[in-house]
Amino acid sequence: MFERMTQGAKAALVEAQDLAVELDSRTIEVGHLLYGLAEGREETAGKPLRNSGITGVAVRALLPRGEHERPGTIDPESLESIGIDYEGVRSAVEATFGPGALDAAPDRRVSPSASGRPRFSPDAKRTIEQSLRVALELHQKTIKPGHVLLGLLRLNDEFVTSVLAKSQANVAALSASVLNELSLA
Repeated sequence: MFERMTQGAKAALVEAQDLAVELDSRTIEVGHLLYGLAEGREETAGKPLRNSGITGVAVRALLPRGEHERPGTIDPESLESIGIDYEGVRSAVEATFGPGALDAAPDRRVSPSASGRPRFSPDAKRTIEQSLRVALELHQKTIKPGHVLLGLLRLNDEFVTSVLAKSQANVAALSASVLNELSLA
């Protein structure tokens, strides 16, 4: 199935995976896929999402962080027990680089799973399966980001529904916009 994907569709999946790693998620969820599509420059998904008011920044803000603690998480009490003033170091860094400087760039080197990559959740897998079905229904040989977005919209996922509601978009209008872009591509 992945061999049918265009570079744009593959890039959206990589974007989704990168975000899942950043947010300490053990799985790539539908919300991560939506983020990857919204961040994409490819017209068949990115443009309709942006025109609907759905951006990668907006999607990311709604996604939860992982619930497990990363190895190497800073423990201020342990540092203070060996004579390091964590709050003092943090204040100095923030004075030099700005508030939140230590939080702004998560360490992507620490992997949330033993394999080094989060796996697709069952709903994310179904989204990808649906994207192939959509491409075949439209008599197209490749899977573009627009096909992935249409597959995602078919799931009627709670997270996606909430993102659409917050941007005052609806599935029918967004789907029509994606289909239009696919016909032009």
